[in-house]
Amino acid sequence: MSAGISTDHATLAEPKFLLVMTATVAPSASAQIRRSSPAERLEDYKRALRFWLKYPHTAAERILFLENSGADLSELRAIAENENPMQREVEFLSLPAHEIPAGTNYGYAEMQALDEGLTLSRLRPATTHMIKTTGRLTFPALGKALDQIARSDSTPLELMIDCHKLGLFRRGYDARTQLFVCSHRFYDRELRGSNREMNATDVWLLEHLIYSKVIPFKGLPGYHLRFPCNIEPVGYFGFKNRRYDSPRGAFARGVRAMLRVVAPGYWF
Repeated sequence: MSAGISTDHATLAEPKFLLVMTATVAPSASAQIRRSSPAERLEDYKRALRFWLKYPHTAAERILFLENSGADLSELRAIAENENPMQREVEFLSLPAHEIPAGTNYGYAEMQALDEGLTLSRLRPATTHMIKTTGRLTFPALGKALDQIARSDSTPLELMIDCHKLGLFRRGYDARTQLFVCSHRFYDRELRGSNREMNATDVWLLEHLIYSKVIPFKGLPGYHLRFPCNIEPVGYFGFKNRRYDSPRGAFARGVRAMLRVVAPGYWF
């Protein structure tokens, strides 16, 4: 076991979650994404916020909305105030845009926003765990997955993320970063400041960086490097401007769901 890996499990048995929605309403041209219209993206964020405000699970009891392009958040604030049937606590933070260093990509700025936003958040001290979500997307099966882990593992949850094998003609593995869950202490110990390790060769994508940070914990109690069930995103790809639930992805979704049952150790 690596000397840097802690197996201390003092985290509370019943996590208190802070659902963090990362957002860039007006992406820069260097982001090279197709779903780049600020108007379209704002509608995505509004739709997702409404979803989480009504989500019937403790995963969304507290919501932190982190935006890093200086956009006007008044419409989102109005939704949190006027369309909040469960009276959930919602915090909005506008963070300064950061230049993405050469050799890295949008993931550098996203991790920087998390580092800064979690430090500034007034809601974080009242919680034990972070649920990081790409703010334009929703994940209806999130609560189901958290409940399955709680039933199957008596060890306090430290990490839930989905690692997978890259495509047929690509070698290696990475971690899906649209959604992951971790204790605050895991984030502070293992992920905070890690974007400085991104480079132009083997760790230029956020998915590569996060995979390199979590893979040493594979197999340890409380660390789940595969979702226990499919947690499919609902919304639009940023890079392709195509819906995640389009028919062309139905086969892959079905295969993943089947393998989680019949071969949970196979990463696909």
